[in-house]
Amino acid sequence: MFVSFLILLIFPPVWMEDGHRPLPEDLVADILLRLPVESLLRFKCVCKHWYALIKSPSFIEKHFHHNNNCARLLVCNLKVAREVHPIVKSVVFSLLPEEIVPGVTPEQKTLLQLPRITDFTCVAGPVNGLFLVQKKFYGYDVCLGLWNPATREFRSLPPAPFEIEAFFSHHDHQFGLGFDLLTLDYKVVWIRVFWDELGQGANNRVYACVYSSCNNSWKHLTPEFPSSSTLSAPLDATYLNGVYYWLCRGLDEIYTIRTFDMNSEQFGEMQVPAIPSEHWGTLTLRGNSLALLTGDPGKPMTSIYDVWVLKQEGIWSKVLTVQPHIDAHWPRNIWDNDKMVFEITETSQLVLYDPKTRQVTDLGFQLDLNIAGCWVFNYKESLAPIKRGNETQGEDNAVQQIEHYFSTISMDEDLTALTYGILW
Repeated sequence: MFVSFLILLIFPPVWMEDGHRPLPEDLVADILLRLPVESLLRFKCVCKHWYALIKSPSFIEKHFHHNNNCARLLVCNLKVAREVHPIVKSVVFSLLPEEIVPGVTPEQKTLLQLPRITDFTCVAGPVNGLFLVQKKFYGYDVCLGLWNPATREFRSLPPAPFEIEAFFSHHDHQFGLGFDLLTLDYKVVWIRVFWDELGQGANNRVYACVYSSCNNSWKHLTPEFPSSSTLSAPLDATYLNGVYYWLCRGLDEIYTIRTFDMNSEQFGEMQVPAIPSEHWGTLTLRGNSLALLTGDPGKPMTSIYDVWVLKQEGIWSKVLTVQPHIDAHWPRNIWDNDKMVFEITETSQLVLYDPKTRQVTDLGFQLDLNIAGCWVFNYKESLAPIKRGNETQGEDNAVQQIEHYFSTISMDEDLTALTYGILW
């Protein structure tokens, strides 16, 4: 009904009075900017002009930053069924409403549900409404894909060109999804640190490469930081104004921040506020600012969390101190500037805590405490395309693609994996 009304409003029928004219184009664009992505995907079929307008980069950017497109909590909940063999995982991506009423469990909207998978590992993002998803088969064989939940587009990335020497037995890696503001290119930087079998730090190796969405290819990088450093995954994708940030901790227990410029494809370093060595720290975004959340995880009942915001390079300001008097917990993210999402350890609940009112709201999720499988994101839907110009992909096909991407491997492969003890 609303679609028909809007079409009649902008394109009045011929039987209306001669003096009746369609609305000006700038007013039409202003109306469309206020609509959700789901409606705009249907409206592309109204006429060629609307199709071109909705697909234009300027409209996509304005729509993403419009006041009507509010940040909402998106929760990825991963569970493992260990009582069956082979081990099977299930994952659900749920979107919460724009307004969460204190004390009332909010209604969840399921964006994607994968009930039986074996190779889902983690998800990172979002950047301009896009997520980077990861799956791992055997050993260190990792595959990546880009996903837009709003448009239901999905695209798997080609294998990265890592060449690893045989004597390395363990590794760690971090990803960074970002946008090159000059070339309008989505990029993924991938850093892998490999340790030798004897654990000798001098023999560690750091590898890095960057993926270009426009070229659909990877290229090698030369990371300029010690292999002994540990990069921590942020709570949200810490991409801001063309730069991605990771919190880094060296053998001296001192925190720094490593950066990656998406345009120059160069690594950099930045200082952080003085954090006690025994404290925990992580990065996230607070509105349009880079934020550092610190706390003492050894005192779960009386934890005090500090939230620092980067004002300009090297200058941090403490904007919030939170002392939630709740059961043993772990922080999952910051939402709506000052509210915090916590995972309650004993009850496996996910709750929203308001430091102003001290109100605790159950978000309605039952987590699997046997696995680190819960991610909480600040999400704004986006029209940003991820397919290449020569690709065609209907919405239904896109859903099938992501389901196939995380599909259960065949029974023969299951038996092989169990024989070698490599199914996680």
